[in-house]
Amino acid sequence: MVPTPANIKKMKALEKKKLTNFAKIKNSLIEALVKKNNSHALKILLYIAKDIQQFKAGFEIVKITLDAKELCKYTGLSSKSLTSNLLKMMETTISFFENEHEEHFTLLPRVHIAYGGVIEVDMYAKIFNLISEVTNKYTSINLTNLMKLKSKHSIRMMMLLEYINGFSKDIGKNKRYLLEELNGMFGTNYKHTKDFVRFILVPVKKELDTFSKLSFIHTLYLDKDDVTRGGRPSAKGINLFLSEFQESDCRIRTPSHDEALS
Repeated sequence: MVPTPANIKKMKALEKKKLTNFAKIKNSLIEALVKKNNSHALKILLYIAKDIQQFKAGFEIVKITLDAKELCKYTGLSSKSLTSNLLKMMETTISFFENEHEEHFTLLPRVHIAYGGVIEVDMYAKIFNLISEVTNKYTSINLTNLMKLKSKHSIRMMMLLEYINGFSKDIGKNKRYLLEELNGMFGTNYKHTKDFVRFILVPVKKELDTFSKLSFIHTLYLDKDDVTRGGRPSAKGINLFLSEFQESDCRIRTPSHDEALS
């Protein structure tokens, strides 16, 4: 494209549009959200996060105005489903444990649905600030890809992968999770790692490979000190590795069997 004034203006407009398809959320909120069961509620909150800078934080409560038609179009929800999911968000709590005390917040303490397609929601300033803060510890979520996902487990995994993608190259784009942690985050109750892999990881990877630029490979986290009757180490969890990066020098290789044991 020739860099004329008109083309430069068009390029800037396209870049601005591209940036609006990302939501920036602090990782402490990510960790809390992935434990919730309602995938539609996650999409609504991320839609709010997409345009978070247009809202002004108050001292205690932030009032947010949304276009119901645009929200339904973006998230793929019907108007009836949107209302029911907003009500579910009113029942969803986010908890914080800091400095020997704890706080519990309702995700949306107030929802007002007006005639004409306007929705007003209230949000506590502490939740709002977690969403709006742009620091070195934020996770940038591609909303265009996330909105295509149908499975709540795929949405949770994508958020985890975006979180892992924020790790520095020195640390490595991977993270280990014990089975207990995975059950807590995905709302499951599997007793064996192999069952979690079969019923959660396999279908999730299939959907992410279709709709998301970020996907994963995994290895079992094997405990060398816990040997089964067959003489094999017991699987205690999984090691998650990003399988795709935007930078060509960041691609990972599949870990060896010995590395999986470590």
